Amino acid sequence: MKPAISIIVPAYNAAKSLQRCLDSITAQSFGDFEVILIDDGSTDGTGELADAYAARDERFVVLHKANGGVAAARQDGLDHVRGEYTLFIDADDYADPSLLQKMYHSASENHSDMVICDFKLIRRPNQIEYWNQRPVSLDRKSLIGAMFYFCALWNKLIRTRCYRENPVRFAEGINAGEDQLFILRVLARNPSFRVSYVGEALYFYDLTQNGDSISNTGVSAEQRLLPIVLFSQEFDISSVQAAYDQAILHIAYDYLRRPDLCPHFRATFAPYARNFRAARGLPFHVKARVLLHLTMPSK
Repeated sequence: MKPAISIIVPAYNAAKSLQRCLDSITAQSFGDFEVILIDDGSTDGTGELADAYAARDERFVVLHKANGGVAAARQDGLDHVRGEYTLFIDADDYADPSLLQKMYHSASENHSDMVICDFKLIRRPNQIEYWNQRPVSLDRKSLIGAMFYFCALWNKLIRTRCYRENPVRFAEGINAGEDQLFILRVLARNPSFRVSYVGEALYFYDLTQNGDSISNTGVSAEQRLLPIVLFSQEFDISSVQAAYDQAILHIAYDYLRRPDLCPHFRATFAPYARNFRAARGLPFHVKARVLLHLTMPSK
């Protein structure tokens, strides 16, 4: 029989953290799931550890592949899921024992196509932050606008048919923001999409293992822009234009404060000057500083 939930765990050289991740899955109070582990060309014993779990528990399946990046690994997982719903868990992270039970209960009670939960961010061993992910609105248009900002897959349970009946795949070659673009595409291609929210932190996002990606350290401005710019080229965003303009301005201001991450600020952001001028909702000094930096003469 098909499981209620398919869990996709992409892993590349994650031997130090993978056991904790998989133990948190086997400890779930809800047991109707399958786990698809993708060993993305690891060289540190990740594949062998994954195989050991599969040998002990028939709910675990391992796919070994040549290294191709997280987007390709996630897509390989999607191609093999059988569950009614799909959930992603990164190999560096782990889940609360009640994650599946509470997310699936919300999906069933509300007939949801996607369920969102809060998460805890572990910035350092003794520094844990609670991140509230309550949407301002569960309206699809509002959600698309919200997803122009921070957007992760791992705190979202998604009905599998929503990306299969209206085909959505991970964009090849995009390994920063690939999850953002994926969710935006799912929302855009499913007009009757229903979303619910669980107000508990059921996922642990561990920066001590995977680096400070929540603040995009080391991610170029072009990489940050690419998912939402591609989305704007694929779909009519006129109904969410204000949110798009605000998101572009927010990204520019972020890199203006960290010029080491965007040494070619003007060349990167000059094409979006019109979006900056139209943007509303952020403090005036944000727009003023970005536009000034684009127009003032070089030293």
